[in-house]
Amino acid sequence: MTLQELVHQAASIYSDKIAVCFDECNDQSPIYYTYKTLVNTASELSDFLLLYCDFQEIREIGLYCHPGINLPSWILGILQVPAAYAPVDPDAPPALSTHFMKKCNLKYILVEKQQINKFKSSYETLLNYDTFTIEHNDLVLFRLYWKNVEESLMLNDRKEKYEKVTDSTSSENSKEEKSEEHLDVRLKHCLAYVLHTSGTTGIPKIVRVPHACIVPNIQHFRVLFEITQEDVLFLASPLTFDPSVVEIFVALSSGASLLIVPTSVKVLPSKLATVLFSHHRVTILQATPTLLRRFGSQLIKSTVLSASTSLRVLALGGEAFPSLTILKSWRELGNRTQIFNIYGITEVSSWATFYRIPEKVLNSTLKCELPVQLGFPLHGTVVEVRDTDGFMIQEGNGQVFLGGRNRVCFLDGEMTVPLGTMRATGDFVTVKNGEIFFLGRKDSQIKRHGKRLNIDLVQQSILNLSEDSSKIPDESVFLNSGGDSLKSIRLLSEIEKLVGTSVPGLLEIILSSSILEIYNHILQTVFPDEDLITFSKNYVMKRKFNDVSQEETSGKSLHQKFVMPLNLDTEINAFIALSRGSQILAPNTTVFLTRFGHFPSACSSDLISQTNIQNVKTLNPSALIGKSKDSTCVAKVYEDGTPVIGAEKMELHVRWRSDTGKCVDASPLVVIPAIDKLSATVYIGSHSHKMMAVDLYSGKVNWEQILGDRIESSACVSKCGNFIVVGCYNGLIYVLKSNNGEKYWVFTTENAVKSSATVDPTTGLLYVGSHDQHAYALDIYKKKCVWKLKCGGTVFSSPCLSLIPHHLYFATLGGLLLAVHPATGSRVWKHSCGKPLFSSPRCCLQFVCIGCVDGNLLCFTHFGEQVWQFSTSEPIFSSPCTSTSEQEIFFGSHDCFIYCCSMKGHLQWKFKTTSRVYSTPFAFHNHNCSNEMLLAAASTDGKLWILESKSGQLQTVYELPGEVFSSPVVWESMLIIGCRNNYVYCLDLLGGNKK
Repeated sequence: MTLQELVHQAASIYSDKIAVCFDECNDQSPIYYTYKTLVNTASELSDFLLLYCDFQEIREIGLYCHPGINLPSWILGILQVPAAYAPVDPDAPPALSTHFMKKCNLKYILVEKQQINKFKSSYETLLNYDTFTIEHNDLVLFRLYWKNVEESLMLNDRKEKYEKVTDSTSSENSKEEKSEEHLDVRLKHCLAYVLHTSGTTGIPKIVRVPHACIVPNIQHFRVLFEITQEDVLFLASPLTFDPSVVEIFVALSSGASLLIVPTSVKVLPSKLATVLFSHHRVTILQATPTLLRRFGSQLIKSTVLSASTSLRVLALGGEAFPSLTILKSWRELGNRTQIFNIYGITEVSSWATFYRIPEKVLNSTLKCELPVQLGFPLHGTVVEVRDTDGFMIQEGNGQVFLGGRNRVCFLDGEMTVPLGTMRATGDFVTVKNGEIFFLGRKDSQIKRHGKRLNIDLVQQSILNLSEDSSKIPDESVFLNSGGDSLKSIRLLSEIEKLVGTSVPGLLEIILSSSILEIYNHILQTVFPDEDLITFSKNYVMKRKFNDVSQEETSGKSLHQKFVMPLNLDTEINAFIALSRGSQILAPNTTVFLTRFGHFPSACSSDLISQTNIQNVKTLNPSALIGKSKDSTCVAKVYEDGTPVIGAEKMELHVRWRSDTGKCVDASPLVVIPAIDKLSATVYIGSHSHKMMAVDLYSGKVNWEQILGDRIESSACVSKCGNFIVVGCYNGLIYVLKSNNGEKYWVFTTENAVKSSATVDPTTGLLYVGSHDQHAYALDIYKKKCVWKLKCGGTVFSSPCLSLIPHHLYFATLGGLLLAVHPATGSRVWKHSCGKPLFSSPRCCLQFVCIGCVDGNLLCFTHFGEQVWQFSTSEPIFSSPCTSTSEQEIFFGSHDCFIYCCSMKGHLQWKFKTTSRVYSTPFAFHNHNCSNEMLLAAASTDGKLWILESKSGQLQTVYELPGEVFSSPVVWESMLIIGCRNNYVYCLDLLGGNKK
């Protein structure tokens, strides 16, 4: 029996029933395919592939696409050839996907037409594919050619690997048998799909899965979950995570419906909950605990596991199962959802065991901290627990081995595998009274949505401090995966809750050091008086670069005579630069540009050179403000923020969007030449390592530059306007020519740079912080570091410059706010806030303000005296933004509110959004109503909020199709912002008279 045969059986019975639904989750209606359409579309693709594919040995076809209505048809079409499908994630690092495809010696790949440009740009230097390609409906077939890959060499390599692997992984009895039955990967109908996994060593491993291995899973789950044609299953897993196979084929072999949504919607909890349980009434959900936790306990209880939920079955797997106490707290009284713990490994795809949590346990009011057992083997699966000597045990601790006569897969180069082969999982368990309980990974890895993450033994180590920590491997680190500041805070909070005390300095160690160092730091903090053995850190290979010649000065200037403005040997341009938080820079102009038509304070961090203050009259403020005959264009609103019908409401419409290739967490920098504002440019980087210059008005990409790693730092423009400066995850600070993106200079720090640089308009110096715990002053024209200051903590946020007094402010994750002399790097004062500072400091005439993880907005004088603090109920990552009059300060909080406070610390108003507010607000004049001030802000669920800045009344809201950590920037009536769906957006803000 094969997967496609299971689908054909169902299609013959339920031909006119809905098989697949794809919901874009926007204004468009969902798209549906019946079983008849599903099979017909698949058959057309099969005929096409049979016509153009000439297979040698292993029959595999790559599939490069995003989830959509055609996805199941494409998979079925490949299977019917027959061939195995090999999913390639468009969002995965190209190097990883190339390794996978090359190791498979993949000859053919189907690429979704919408992803063609991305595919070509990602792999043009890595792949040698035909310039001649063949199209079929929404797909394009590429023939791949790999350099230095010869069949004879590959076969020899595979045979050698097979001999080694079978010696170590076969069951004991199989070694003694002379005539074994084998499964051969080259058999025409053998393989179903091919995946890659990190495996137990962290090295990506190829796993070829036969139909005979996965079909028993499908058949057993259909019975176990009592699937009928009335059920709706959600495709929660990515194609590269093998539980997706279970989701797809349990649905399509039963006459049930499969629901598919875009990947970007899966990270928007409230939206996803509405789509799954209100719009489509999903009945079966297989998910990782991480996906479930994303909903949040309140939404889980009110929607996912409510008394009236549509969800019949919730199967959790891929990660450690939640505690029973937490699980019970998620269920609303009267909930009847069946909850399963499922366990398995990709190397014996997909699941191996199941355990249904008894109803009486779920309904019990008693607190239960007992772990949940792994349960019983699925059909055809053999589960063994072996000790360190390889002997099976019935009680005690050991490693899990999985297999079964037909439950075998081919790893890497294996061409044949003995039936009944048992695979080591790397998972350690304890067996008590015949029940198996999970302890942890051999390699300290856990899965997050199918990707392994080395953090689970942090919690295991803390919960079992007396246990031997030598199991923690040297290379285990906290994964940097974008938005890691949020994850690190959650991990820090969980650790401190578990040990019952605060652990100073732990956050920075989580972000920059190994698991071993985290463990040692916890031991030393929790047991300072104990004679505990900590482990050597000699293995830690931190970034140390030989070309960094600056001496460690602890604030002493390397060039103390440098106090005069730089003598530039380059052409100076007049321009206006806007960045997050309403910051404006306009040096070199013959006029002094004021902030949206008003004089900024001389000490504002939006700084314009004080030497240019004398000429202030000739700039037309309408360049920034605009004019409108109608001065009464504020929409009246109800208290709940809903515009009154008939009010002259504003609207946001997408002007253009530009694909950066990966998540955009950086905020845009907009540079407008004073001479020709129509040639204004947006500069922004993304996780794709790409720095881009995009025309503000048209969205045309002027240039792209690939840097060495992920970019989360926002760009800064040099005083002369000829250079763009941006930090990178690889510890480098890049100085690029603003007109073409060419690299002018690269400065090396010793760790990731997420801090955005600030320019001093009086000297031209650039200031920036690094995760190496230092602040730097750079002279980009002389290509040298002027001073380097050890800050006593990681510098995540961006520095802020005050002209009067001439102070430079840095904040650290160690909780320090530092005032520094900009010319020399010497400390003026410092204040310990007690908790990490992810927020950037913000200056005004009298004060400097900053948000703290403890939920407080803190206000200081320029001499270091704390004036006031304003408390919210959740951490503040958002940086403050001041109004043009500097009488109000705006910021967001994780409590989902946008706040407006007076400069005396009094609340003026607060506005509740639908999610956490991570980004920095932007205050601006209404382009259509010059006497009205507006505020733009973004919440992490992708919503853009335009508020009236004096009252906090909602003017309009717009939802982007992905999470947002980027901060908005507004010029004229255009709002620019990055999104985690890989795009940077420019939206037009239209008043009622322009709609």
